[in-house]
Amino acid sequence: MRAKKRRSEKVMQTRKGWRHADDVKRLRIFMLAIAMTTVAFMAAGGVTIWLLIRAPLQNLSGDSDSVQTASVSLPVYDDSFNLILVNRNKKLKEDFEMQLIDFKGIKIDMRIQAALEKMLKDAAEAGCSLKLTGGYVEKETQQAEFEAEVKRLMDSGGYTRIRAEDTVKTTVQPGEYSELQTGMAVQLVSAQTPDAKFETTEEYRWLEKNSIYYGFILRYPSAKTEVTGHIAVSTQFRYVGTEHAVKMRSLGMCLEEYCIYVRNR
Repeated sequence: MRAKKRRSEKVMQTRKGWRHADDVKRLRIFMLAIAMTTVAFMAAGGVTIWLLIRAPLQNLSGDSDSVQTASVSLPVYDDSFNLILVNRNKKLKEDFEMQLIDFKGIKIDMRIQAALEKMLKDAAEAGCSLKLTGGYVEKETQQAEFEAEVKRLMDSGGYTRIRAEDTVKTTVQPGEYSELQTGMAVQLVSAQTPDAKFETTEEYRWLEKNSIYYGFILRYPSAKTEVTGHIAVSTQFRYVGTEHAVKMRSLGMCLEEYCIYVRNR
């Protein structure tokens, strides 16, 4: 009788052990499933974050990989050059020293040559033929053009000199108040359709997407005329360096706004 009872107790203990082992096994499987799910979510999140960071800087135009890697081989300058600001209210610094060279028949500062040359080359490879039509202008030439426009308005009647000067400054600045005296601004048109409005051309659309990767910004955008004090110009691009150009695009700022932003940081 006692033997039978001991066998019964042994069986019950064995069954309890089995149930305990099964519970432990199920718990381990459950914990493993949670761990694997967590790892999968973390991996997916990491991939998503990487794609979000990478996307704005990659293949905006669908053109060649050279656009994405344009800045890699380009020289980098400090902000005393990149962010020099000249406009109708701000005179070019007297100590600013240009390093002028002749590039495709146009004078530019030699420090922007590598970026400009690569941009034109990559645009051509993408099927967009750009023509450089303007660059550095001497202050005497600039002043003479300004005075001629002022005189034209005064001679047409109804304009005092002060009013004429204020009006002309929205299109032509006086000598030393124009960034054309820096050698960092260039004018570009379509070589294939030079007589067409530039903003309607494929070349302009390519620049609108890709110029920042070479360090160039559209200097006088239509949405910023009140800030720049200049009418919208689709053909004038200004070198500021790739890092600043990309940042300005992300912030939606023109050069005047961005210089204030950098100064206040």
